[in-house]
Amino acid sequence: MNRSGIVAAWAAGLGIVTWHSLVKSHRPPMPGQYLGVSGLFVLLALLADYPPATGVATALAIGVDIAALLQILPGAQAPGKAAGQPQTGTKPKA
Repeated sequence: MNRSGIVAAWAAGLGIVTWHSLVKSHRPPMPGQYLGVSGLFVLLALLADYPPATGVATALAIGVDIAALLQILPGAQAPGKAAGQPQTGTKPKA
């Protein structure tokens, strides 16, 4: 089986996680973040072992990378906005 698409998506995913962590918190990502991302791509590689699902697994891997890049995954926040903080220009209600 040709898993080069999943391997490339995995490497890109690790790069995205590293970039987000360096930009947001100015530190390298925690090892658990790498473990979670790698686990997801391992499961997709296992799915790709079933020949009819190879294309679907590769598309899912690339889709996860695009979602992470656009920050549309659950739990993602817009850059510069922390949870529980009011938006810029608004006053908190007393």
